[in-house]
Amino acid sequence: MPRLEVPPHPPAPPGGYEACPIDPDYDRYYILDDVGRPVRVYDYGVHARWSSWQSNAYQIKDLLPEYNAEVWTCFSGWASKHDDKPPMFRTSLRARAINKTFDSLTWEEAADKHQHVLDKVKRKLSRR
Repeated sequence: MPRLEVPPHPPAPPGGYEACPIDPDYDRYYILDDVGRPVRVYDYGVHARWSSWQSNAYQIKDLLPEYNAEVWTCFSGWASKHDDKPPMFRTSLRARAINKTFDSLTWEEAADKHQHVLDKVKRKLSRR
């Protein structure tokens, strides 16, 4: 169950990045802090840079060609203002005619869900 690598990224430009504010009354954007807890951000640039680089540390992807399946777990750093649901970790299963997504509140729960889905694929699906 390999976690994806955090790619190298360029240093911030001299003087830092230009602010790209998010209206607090608009949808909610999140990144994860150093211990994997969601933190709301109010700057599109902060969210985009985190999503491009650090988010890979919170992604697991398993390709199972012998089952024609893929299991991918990642953090969705977005939550709607239309409800109170928090941002989620999502585990997706794509296999033949199966297209399922499972939500988890924490990284630990998501990693366990990922392993559970992998185990179920191996038990329930036939090999090619």
